[in-house]
Amino acid sequence: MLSMKHITKSFATDNVVTHALREINLDLAEGDFVSVTGPSGSGKTTFLNIAGLLESATAGEYWLDGEDISKLDDKGRSRMRNQKIGFIFQSFNLIPDLNLFDNVDVPLRYRGFNAAERKKRIEFHLEQVGLASRMKHLPSQLSGGQQQRVAIARALATSPRFLLADEPTGNLDSSMAQSVMALLEEINRAGTTILMVTHDNTLAAQAKRQIYIKDGRVQEITDNRNIHNLAVG
Repeated sequence: MLSMKHITKSFATDNVVTHALREINLDLAEGDFVSVTGPSGSGKTTFLNIAGLLESATAGEYWLDGEDISKLDDKGRSRMRNQKIGFIFQSFNLIPDLNLFDNVDVPLRYRGFNAAERKKRIEFHLEQVGLASRMKHLPSQLSGGQQQRVAIARALATSPRFLLADEPTGNLDSSMAQSVMALLEEINRAGTTILMVTHDNTLAAQAKRQIYIKDGRVQEITDNRNIHNLAVG
């Protein structure tokens, strides 16, 4: 579903070249759940931005759902991003003056769904994240964990092929973080592919695979599936 080969990202300023990513190789199968960890400045955010088509790689190949991203113009990349990818951010990025229903409605209007289809999707996904009874509330009337659940509902409403989560529990306490992580695991079990950047190693270990990035390079890939199976057994 997602394949990166020798992805490199460099920035040049005042005759100084900074290498944010160096020869990144990664394959994600449909239904995968991969967490990305690493120290500050390791390249995690740049990696996520390239995966989400918010930045372009300096070199390398990136294939998403069978399409060669390097061959797409800005319009094509925007189309791919809007149709294939759902984003979940650390700061929630909810519109404060809109209630939950209307917040989830924003990307659906952008995609051109009719009113009946939008209503169906909004109600379904707010129910999925446990907030159907609060759809007329404003974000300020919710806890941080609840706001993140709204952000997840908004990301899911357009039926993306995969979710990109950038520190989705970074602004939450440990209890709320576990609650959001449990929801992401449930969504993944239902078939949605997830790529998550996190600084929390405990949460990262709950993903199926864990990638450790340092100095712009993949240092280690841990397959947690066998560990999970042993824990269940």
